[in-house]
Amino acid sequence: MVSKFVNRYPAGEGLLQAYLEEAVALDLSWGCLFLGAAGLGLYALLAAGGLRTEGGLCLGVGLLALAAALAARLLPCWRRRRPGPGPERQGVVEFGHRIRVTEGDECFWADYGQIVRVRRLTTLSVLLLDDGEAIVLANNGFVRGEPEKFWSFLQEKMARPAADHTTGAGNGGREQI
Repeated sequence: MVSKFVNRYPAGEGLLQAYLEEAVALDLSWGCLFLGAAGLGLYALLAAGGLRTEGGLCLGVGLLALAAALAARLLPCWRRRRPGPGPERQGVVEFGHRIRVTEGDECFWADYGQIVRVRRLTTLSVLLLDDGEAIVLANNGFVRGEPEKFWSFLQEKMARPAADHTTGAGNGGREQI
């Protein structure tokens, strides 16, 4: 099978770390900013009403939340500057007639018709399949094919009805290499 597009992504802990840094840290920082602003507002109200002890507690929580928001935004930037621990395990996604994901000794096949949702983040993209599985792509990890043409290729393949291929299981599956 000739693959039109091939993508390499960090597998294992590197994948989880990249996702957490990108998706969760941003959401966490917004929540902490809101909590920090609420704590500072409550401090002002309670201190004006003469409840300095309770206001001081709200001030402490507000400042702690603001510090957490700042850390959630800055730590990923500082980590990117540090050299990593060494070569990382790689996963490979091949897009041809079907999608083939290889990570270590495990191989996963999927059809384009199984994709129910596509989530594009800054550095990673996730293709969610109808059986709850997900395919991860590194946006800068294409080693074959032009990345700017990939999304139109994927959209076209998802719109076509799934063809019956003789390779692999009917609607995707797993195999050991």
